[in-house]
Amino acid sequence: MKTFDYLGLVLKHELIAIKESLVELRISAIVILLLVGGIIIYLKPFPFSGITIATSYQGGDWYQFGEAAIVPLKERGIHVDVVTTNGTIENVEALTDPKGNVNAGFVYAAALSESQHKELYSLGSVSYDPVWIFYRNGLASKITSIQDLAKFRVALAPKKSGSYILAKKLFEVNGINIEANPNFVSSSWEDSRANFLSGKADVYIFIATMLDPLVEELIQSRDMTLFSMPNALAYQKKFNYLDAVTIPAGSIDIEKKLPAQDISLIATTTTLAVRKDLHPALQLALLMSSKQIIQDSSRLFFSKRNEFPAYVDPSIPISPMARNYYNYGPPKGTEYLPYWLVVFIDRFWFVVLAAFAIIYPLSKLNFHLRRFRFIIRERTHYAMLLKMEQEITGKQLSSEEKEKLLKKLDTINKQAILHFVPVGEEPDYFLFVNALQLLRNKIERA
Repeated sequence: MKTFDYLGLVLKHELIAIKESLVELRISAIVILLLVGGIIIYLKPFPFSGITIATSYQGGDWYQFGEAAIVPLKERGIHVDVVTTNGTIENVEALTDPKGNVNAGFVYAAALSESQHKELYSLGSVSYDPVWIFYRNGLASKITSIQDLAKFRVALAPKKSGSYILAKKLFEVNGINIEANPNFVSSSWEDSRANFLSGKADVYIFIATMLDPLVEELIQSRDMTLFSMPNALAYQKKFNYLDAVTIPAGSIDIEKKLPAQDISLIATTTTLAVRKDLHPALQLALLMSSKQIIQDSSRLFFSKRNEFPAYVDPSIPISPMARNYYNYGPPKGTEYLPYWLVVFIDRFWFVVLAAFAIIYPLSKLNFHLRRFRFIIRERTHYAMLLKMEQEITGKQLSSEEKEKLLKKLDTINKQAILHFVPVGEEPDYFLFVNALQLLRNKIERA
């Protein structure tokens, strides 16, 4: 017999033994399968839904970030939908709506209430977003402080945006109630922009990253001036969600020396928030994709290349998955294995380890199911022979008793031969046949 023929026969007999064992122990097998299935369902190693990200107005910086996330998430087998909104408050409303399908979104944590903070998880901040205050050049001599801005017509973002709420807080700390002042007008993103550009408003206040198209448009305009925030560091000390940032002179356009001098701004950070019930694998994929987007960006301005994502604003509790990511990095093997397999191993590793801890020692015992089952059957037949041996020892048998015992031996012999003899166990089988013949001879002589 050739080597591969022998190995094929061994495999065949092992499979036959497994089949017979499952038939005999079907109840136990069903219980084990149900237990394993229950563990898998409980651990949820695979995500069963995609990601729907609430962003901002179409074309805005948050919208651009959401669109940029589609490709890296798709590479990991995750479908992404990007939803446009009026900003932070609408995003939170969508995230906390139990009937909604939005499960991730960009927010300014500083614009939310404490109760809203508790309903979400933070995956960390992804960018610095300055408070942009633009005004017309003709007002340059009249505006030197935040209080001066309130004397003119001010265009504000929608009331359900973080830009509006943070602007309200900014003026409140300077003793101005924007809701009671008719100079402050909140409208849609499109209308507020149009009112400022058309001259219906003298000042425009909003929050965005340096990547926002509106920022790029206004900062390049010869008719607009960007307000430099006095005492920016004081705001950073006063509010834990604000940072002082600077646009260095000439950093936007060196040739045109734009801006002509350093401009001080205050900035908050964009938090990537998710539902608490969003699958950890989807959270991880979203966080890893965010890091990839930020690292690949050629337009970083206020942040360093490896600064974000990071858990900067502690207002929203950090996701346990995100905490693990920041402490230990992504799961090992993400660069070499399919994402679904990495997720399965990461979520199911201790079950695999427990199974290995059981199987490995058993494998060291040279445990072969085909041999084990053969020994059990053979032991039963040997027990029957032993009992007959005990019955005839020291006893004179009659012809009828001899005939009865010989018939019983024939029955045992038939039972033994009906069961297949696994490969490698032939010597043991013929030892049994030899024992059978010895007992037959002893009965005939008795």
